[in-house]
Amino acid sequence: MFDWESISVFVPVISACIIIYVSVHVLSSFLTDVHVVAPSDATHSWTSLDALPKASHCGVCEALLVEGVYCDCCGVCVDRGCMRMADRHQPCKTVSTRKPAATPWTHHFVKGNTSLDARCEVCEEDCSGSSCGGEEGAELDWECCWCHRAVHTACRAKLANVCDFGRLRQFIVPPNSLELAGRRASISNRLRIQCIKPVDWPEWTPVIVLANRTSGNKDGGRVLSMFRRLLNPAQVIDLAVLPMEAVVEWCSLLGPKVKPIFLIAGGDGTVAWFLTTVYRLNIKPSPSVCVIPLGTGNDLARVLGWGSSYTPTDDGGLQILNKVQAAKHIPLDRWVVNFEVTRPLGLKKKKDLCMYNYLSVGVDAQVTLDFHRTRHSPFYIVSSRLFNKVLYLLFGTQQVMERVCQDLDQRIELYLDGVRQELPSIEAIVVLNIPSWGAGVNLWEVGSSEDSDLPVQSVNDGLLEVVAVYSSFHIAQLQVGLSEPLRIGQAKCVKIKMKSKIAMQVDGEPWLQQPATITVTSANNQATVLSLVDR
Repeated sequence: MFDWESISVFVPVISACIIIYVSVHVLSSFLTDVHVVAPSDATHSWTSLDALPKASHCGVCEALLVEGVYCDCCGVCVDRGCMRMADRHQPCKTVSTRKPAATPWTHHFVKGNTSLDARCEVCEEDCSGSSCGGEEGAELDWECCWCHRAVHTACRAKLANVCDFGRLRQFIVPPNSLELAGRRASISNRLRIQCIKPVDWPEWTPVIVLANRTSGNKDGGRVLSMFRRLLNPAQVIDLAVLPMEAVVEWCSLLGPKVKPIFLIAGGDGTVAWFLTTVYRLNIKPSPSVCVIPLGTGNDLARVLGWGSSYTPTDDGGLQILNKVQAAKHIPLDRWVVNFEVTRPLGLKKKKDLCMYNYLSVGVDAQVTLDFHRTRHSPFYIVSSRLFNKVLYLLFGTQQVMERVCQDLDQRIELYLDGVRQELPSIEAIVVLNIPSWGAGVNLWEVGSSEDSDLPVQSVNDGLLEVVAVYSSFHIAQLQVGLSEPLRIGQAKCVKIKMKSKIAMQVDGEPWLQQPATITVTSANNQATVLSLVDR
């Protein structure tokens, strides 16, 4: 017999669970977009006024600001009491418009707070950012938030109304070229980009800026803010909001004839994430990648000449775009790392990763893994590059004492192009694609004499360099150039057979690897990166 009393209790409970489950998934479908989206231009993107390096005036009441906010898209500054008035009566940068692409664009002037070195486009006198000609009580100067030309109030009528987007036009997607699909839902103010109309500009190479505003010591958010002022805000993407697959969709929107530049602010892991997504989705032609180093090691950025670290400044975005104009497009070898793990009953599990910088097995990967675990623990409350480097030093010192990777040569087998290599007592194997490892060590050449016949290392020669490290203390010696590694050789294919569980890393992403056979081979496909040095 049925227990109708129990059924009368369970049916409502089960129904409620189903309703909650469906509601959560429906809501997430509205809030999560796997397509390129643009910010709504209905309101300003307000940011703390502390980020500005000079005295500012309210764009509404013109009072000198002691405490207030500014829009990092159009540049208008207001006190907090005038924010609502500015949202209503002072439009922000227009992300998109339905005007034909051939229609001339007009200046979008913002009152007050011109650039520090701004000069009037008409009379060529200084625009102080306070008042016309610097006279007390006069009206504030103006600056176009697209071409960034400044003009005095008295001179504004003499300036042509057509905006050519200034010296950065080759990097900008103009609003009348970008077409939106409309609002997805009332609960979201993000707008999906439907298509991008071609622009008849010479050497048009749109720049797409990627960063995670929550990463590192919040420099990612400052980079995003810096470029919203210089480009169309739709070109500036927060990776904390959108998945990488949506970012790569820009390539499809621009079409095969336009090759955009993706400016990635982050560490080696973020760059590898983007390059791998481009490879997996078979994007052709391969977009060019420029790196703003915000990570801890930043080995790829060092090799390409973009520096070991970057701190955003007021004019930093303009400086970076000037360097982009001068940079060279070079190929970067892409490697596929295949894993074959033998399970109980002889079952095999296979997976693969892409590699661009280096792969390592042993003590350096163990130090990186210890740091990685600490950084993702709830007790990690200090976020800075200096603190991260101190942690690396502490974990390296710990490995000098513990030596968990001792006698690695007894736990692995190494093959270069099918030939097994005899190994001495070591604690790490490093497979290199670029001449930088461990935050700036040229591991292949360190300690070698100038007249040695050491083979040349290149980022695009189809060869890997394989070296061994004796201990954690040996790593410290390599960092300061007091020793050299064991150079095993170059190869087109590297195979490592792991007989026990060992820490390993690929492009700075570490984990504890179970016994497996690891094979590194060419992907027969190269990435394109921007370099400031000859490679």
